[in-house]
Amino acid sequence: MTQSKGRIVSRGRSLAVACLLLVGAASPVLAQRADHDAAGSPVRRLRYTVVGGLVGVALAAGYSSVVDKAVPPSCDPWGCAMPFLSLSGAITGLFLAREIDAQRRAERPRVGIRDRVGLEVAVLPAMPNGMSLRDSLIAIVSDSGVSLFAAEAKPRALRRRGVGLRGLRDVALLPGNERLLVSSDVALYGTSSRAGTASRLLDGAITAIAVGGDGWLAARGAAVTVESQRGGATVRDSLDIGTPAISAAYDESSASWWVGTDSALLRLDGTTGSGLRIAERISTGAGVRAIASSRDWVAVALGEAGVTAWRRGDAGGGIITPVRLQSEPRFAYDLAFYNGTLLVAGGTDGLVRIALDPTPTVLGVSRDLPFATLLKVDAKNGIWVGDRGRGTLNRVTYPDTPR
Repeated sequence: MTQSKGRIVSRGRSLAVACLLLVGAASPVLAQRADHDAAGSPVRRLRYTVVGGLVGVALAAGYSSVVDKAVPPSCDPWGCAMPFLSLSGAITGLFLAREIDAQRRAERPRVGIRDRVGLEVAVLPAMPNGMSLRDSLIAIVSDSGVSLFAAEAKPRALRRRGVGLRGLRDVALLPGNERLLVSSDVALYGTSSRAGTASRLLDGAITAIAVGGDGWLAARGAAVTVESQRGGATVRDSLDIGTPAISAAYDESSASWWVGTDSALLRLDGTTGSGLRIAERISTGAGVRAIASSRDWVAVALGEAGVTAWRRGDAGGGIITPVRLQSEPRFAYDLAFYNGTLLVAGGTDGLVRIALDPTPTVLGVSRDLPFATLLKVDAKNGIWVGDRGRGTLNRVTYPDTPR
């Protein structure tokens, strides 16, 4: 009888521990279903403490029901088990509530609301360094070459190119998607996006590339080269801008090139027939990591200095007074325009959604991407993000965006 009683007591204690662990595992899941507790953290902590205590009382009742009544136990279930289990349950509930509060504070953006987005993910062979998107094709460059994907609702891997090249920095798809440019520490390469070998187009460390119109731009430090079609012939123009270029983009609205340096944004124009020239120079006060343009705005990502945007002037492609947004995200890696707003890849701060009119305001932040550093928006408003935290290419959809 004593052995039977010992087994029953052991089972009762095991049941109590298992139930407490089950409550601990289920509580965070239940808590995630409610994004906001209107009553606030103190009420939630009290509620979890009371629920934990009641669970302990229920376990004590269960323990009492399985104890062998024929032999008086050395510890009365209601005198020993109930105080112990109810107190343990209350303490467990309190700590669960505190943990949930801490998790919510960590996930809550400092400004704006928390955006919940849909993700379709494709795993990359290595951490992404650069990304290019044109029509229905996406190219991602990494230390393992260039990975090509179909820009579909769910990204589909197609092929890899330039696997033998080393020190790769960026990639750009040329019009038609038949050829691509790859920049590296030693040269600018051109190759077919389907098959074949890569050829050197320029020697030297390439610090920025961009494609647009009918040609491409490549910078080797301060030396900028633009290749375009003129009169049926391929023509190259070069210009020394006086300071190393670190980013570049083609502006469809003004049919010119934007080049970013460590302290300025330059607009280069080659349409006058007199060669490449600096048409505009705008001080940024920080290094220009990425450039984005729309019909109404030109914006730059300035790393720790945040984001700066300029509204275009009425004539000549010029721009007027800048608007600035600092400290959110804490580091701006890349940016793109989307549905009248500006999206910013903010690294560990996730994907940040910003309104520029009437004043720059953070509308929402998505923390579903651990380390967002690359960002593109395609012609169908598909959002593509390169994430270095997980080494993935992600198609991002907001709730109101068709998949």
